Amino acid sequence: MKNLLSNQLIKEYIQNEWSFSNDVLYNLCRENFLHKDNEKILAKVLLIGRTYAAAIERRKNKEDINDDFYIETVAPEIKSSELDKFLKELSQFDKVKEENLLKVLEVHKYFTDLTAKITGLNKRSFCSKYLHFHLPDLFFMYDNRVVGSLRPFIAKTPKKFDKIIKANNVDNEYAKFVCKSFTMKEEMQQTFGVELTVRQFDNILINLANKELKTRQQKR
Repeated sequence: MKNLLSNQLIKEYIQNEWSFSNDVLYNLCRENFLHKDNEKILAKVLLIGRTYAAAIERRKNKEDINDDFYIETVAPEIKSSELDKFLKELSQFDKVKEENLLKVLEVHKYFTDLTAKITGLNKRSFCSKYLHFHLPDLFFMYDNRVVGSLRPFIAKTPKKFDKIIKANNVDNEYAKFVCKSFTMKEEMQQTFGVELTVRQFDNILINLANKELKTRQQKR
């Protein structure tokens, strides 16, 4: 790990010019945590999905226009779901730990199944990001870029997480990503003496992904 990261790089990478934009979304979800009002649900789903290139409007059978889809399908389905019950249960935890990993993954799977019912597609990335802004200390944000950034540090999921990954009520792909992220985050604390938030950890992975992309572009 020390070959690829250092305390100086970590300090540099956790900075993010998008902090203010992210804070707007954190505040939106903090002040409107529950899903009781269609307008607030629409705002959260739309702003998080489009800001993070994971819009829920991308679906298998696009028979109605996007506005109608959001108003007539997305908001009512989320409002009538049990999502709030699960979010309330998770809100007792101040950070992600081995003891609550399974509960976190179960809620992600529940929301993934719900959005799959709505769209006909797997919305793994959208769900991880949407849930992150509601409980930022518990949910790691999944997308292909950060998955790629993990590989040089941790190729396989540690065996101690086998039972969690193989559980029926988790999304296997997201579960592997979370267990690897959790492990790397813990190892970084031990190696560099820094306790990172989930957001700071995500910033590091994104910066590593961007650095790799720039390197490939320069070689062309």
